[in-house]
Amino acid sequence: MVRRIEVSGGSQQALRSLNEQRIIESLAEQGEMTQAQIARRTSLAASTVSNIVSELVEQGTLERKKNLGGPHGQLIGLIPTPGVVAGIDVGKRHLTIAFSNLAHEVIAEQQIDLPLGHEVADDLKRIEKLLNELCNRADLDRSEIHTIGMAIPAPIDLEQRRISSAQVMPGWAGIDIPSTVEEALGIPTFIDNDANLGAVGERVWGVGQGYDDLVYIKVSDGIGAGLVLNGRIYRGADGAAGEIGHTTIDDSGVLCRCGNRGCLETVVSVPAILQLASPIFGAEITIADLIDQARSGNTGALRLLEDGGRYLGIALSNMVNILNPRAVILGGTLAEAGDILSQPLHTVLKRYAVHGAVENLEFKRAQLGVRSNVLGAVSLALEHTPRV
Repeated sequence: MVRRIEVSGGSQQALRSLNEQRIIESLAEQGEMTQAQIARRTSLAASTVSNIVSELVEQGTLERKKNLGGPHGQLIGLIPTPGVVAGIDVGKRHLTIAFSNLAHEVIAEQQIDLPLGHEVADDLKRIEKLLNELCNRADLDRSEIHTIGMAIPAPIDLEQRRISSAQVMPGWAGIDIPSTVEEALGIPTFIDNDANLGAVGERVWGVGQGYDDLVYIKVSDGIGAGLVLNGRIYRGADGAAGEIGHTTIDDSGVLCRCGNRGCLETVVSVPAILQLASPIFGAEITIADLIDQARSGNTGALRLLEDGGRYLGIALSNMVNILNPRAVILGGTLAEAGDILSQPLHTVLKRYAVHGAVENLEFKRAQLGVRSNVLGAVSLALEHTPRV
């Protein structure tokens, strides 16, 4: 979060200071933007933005970046200041950490595998080791990490700062996560659900740029949705919005880890699909292998992935009918299947969603791939990093 400027009274100077702050905060959260984009995001007049940007460029706070073309295509960005932030994505089977400077430039990134059922105490040791390795690679001292943003694959109660559904990620349940991480690492830490941060990542760094109403669907070991409504992440009253993975598809189906039967996760998640595939393809089959088999024309592999797309389309059509987003972004491991998954999804979506909700709907594959979550975590860290 950008340093707050204390002002009193209604003077022009006080108002200008607040407007400067709004522009700097927007660039800190969103990254490089044109002046027109800054004006839309801050609701300031174009002339006000132009004058303030010129002054901040002269002062050495902002700099003019590359031109995207046309008279208004000049990008404006913050001048990098010393230090970095860390984005951390703690998945069910992976740990990814990325470093970014304060100008939204990723300078180091690494991912390792995690065992099933991993616990917070062991994960904190892994995180510390990986942070040290990345610091060595980037020639940084740990003290230069200002802030950590962390993506957690579970519903998050931000008021209580903990997972709100313990059975989803039991190894991290029942603790104040930011306090626990800060105590172990000595770095201010902020958390959010991984699908929410996937949506942020795509909106700041990927194909979601320019959309104020979008749904990001992450299909991996679990399934979740990050919702951006009116330009802001929507979390719901208790942080559980977007749990599309627990939409009921078959109320007499397989028992889900949430305690219900026949949830979307029981038929479309990576573990569910691999469980169906293993009798035919062997217990060692991976989702990448299965996608390769499907691309080679194997009818069994095609059927499994196409069925997954159809089930996903049913759940997504309900969400689209309710929210009417402008764009749907498909991310996560299973999105690597491309058209094999998305074509049957489109067919079902058009069949079950009302015409007004899909007529202008744009469907996109995540540009950042499996990096959406960790880069969203980077954006979360940048949002909460003071700038002097």
